[in-house]
Order: sequence, then structure tokens, then C-alpha cells
Amino acid sequence: MRRLQRKYIYANLEKLDNLVFAYGIDQSDFVHGIKRLPANLVSLVGVDDNEHAVNAHTGLNVINDENEIRRYMLQSHSLPVKWLDYDEVGDLDFLTATEIAELLYLGHMDRPIRSPFNYKLRNRYVFLEQRNGGIKLYFYYISAFSHILSAAIVRHTLAAYRGRRMFMRSLSVPRVPEAILKQLVALMPDGLFIYFDQSMVRQRQLLVPVHTETTGNEIEVFDPARGGENRRTHNVATLKFNLNSGTWALQVHDETAFEPHL
Repeated sequence: MRRLQRKYIYANLEKLDNLVFAYGIDQSDFVHGIKRLPANLVSLVGVDDNEHAVNAHTGLNVINDENEIRRYMLQSHSLPVKWLDYDEVGDLDFLTATEIAELLYLGHMDRPIRSPFNYKLRNRYVFLEQRNGGIKLYFYYISAFSHILSAAIVRHTLAAYRGRRMFMRSLSVPRVPEAILKQLVALMPDGLFIYFDQSMVRQRQLLVPVHTETTGNEIEVFDPARGGENRRTHNVATLKFNLNSGTWALQVHDETAFEPHL
């Protein structure tokens, strides 16, 4: 599927469901950010049967090799990618007809009938790519998302650097420190924006505005397809990357935005 290359990151966290809505994050960030790739994947949409095996019990395409999983996640696809992981190769064979129907519903409707996590499959992730380029990610342990966010920030930072012709030398960008990631994740319930398209370089530092949504009392997830590119946001911090020392910093402008939510 051809994706619009967004020059910003958006992430919204629904704590009760361990669900993240995101734009500007893709499967490559999952690969480079997650500590360990899943051992097995089951596709929730059609996959080329000539490339991937079919589980006879469910009729769904599966990938059971780590190298193949990595290749699948890093390559481009003509249709939205939707999958969940599972623990052992034979776990799918224990699903009931109702549970198989729930997987099909999840792939078709992008939301679970009950929980996105199945005790028979022992899955930790559900990845649902949307037609507008966004993704929905369910995490059994929501802390895993911070590493994916770090990978996305590194990728966007490199793209912002390479987009400036004044810089000719190569750049090595380390992972974002845990302390900064914790601060950024704290903003996600309000809708976190990291605007690389508004970044600038001052005194050999890449300065990236960090915003949150300002929607009053409304709870509405950002969607650029509904004219959301002009959504009202509030500048709460600046993410800084020092091009000389290769160090990260976060300058906070609004302390109240980082206060714990009730």
C-alpha cells in the first residue's frame, strides 16, 4: 500500500484498552524498536498464498520464521497489513469456531468483539494498519510502545537531517533516552504530536516542536482524512538533538501538560 510520508508523529493512548492510535509510525519502527520479534504471526487479511503458509484449521496465512517475519514487516504491501502474534506454532489449532470468527471480525472491523488478547494464543501484540496510513496497535504490555516510538523518532530525525542540503556528512542517531520517552508517553492520552516538518536547526541542534491536542472536553482521535492536518494543538515542549554530541534533551514549556492524568 502506498503510504503518505508524514513528517510528523502522532500517538494517542487509550489506557483502558492498551491501545495506541498512531500516524508517522510503521512496521519498520516495530522491527527496529521491539526488543524481540514475535516467533509466529497470523495475518488477519489476505496474504499471497504462494509466499506464506496457510493454517489448515483457521484458513489464515501464517509466518513461523523470524527472518521471514522481519522481511514481511520491512517490505511494502499493496493492502493494509493486519496481524497478531502467537506463542507456539500449534496454538491456532486449539481455537474454536467462535474464536476464529472473532479473529476475522478483528481483521475486518479493526476492533475486537471482546479482548484483542487470546489466552490460547498468548499474543502480546495486535497490529492493524488503516487505509489512511495510520495504525492501531494493541499491547499486552504498553511499556513496549516506548521503544517503537524511539525508533520512529530516530527515523524521522535522520530524514529531517538528510532533507537539509547544508549537511553533507553522515549522522549517527542514538535511541532516545528512557527518561525522555517516559515524558513523551505521558502526553499520549492527550494526543501527542512531534512535528518534524516544523523542525529547525539552531546552534547545531535540531529543534522539534512537541504539541498536544486542544479539544476541550471532547475525546476524539486525530484523523488527517477528516481535515485534521489543521487541528488545534498546543506547544508543550521542544525535543532537541545535538548534531555535534549526538545527545537528546527535552525542553519543557508547559509543566502542567506532563502532570499525571486522573
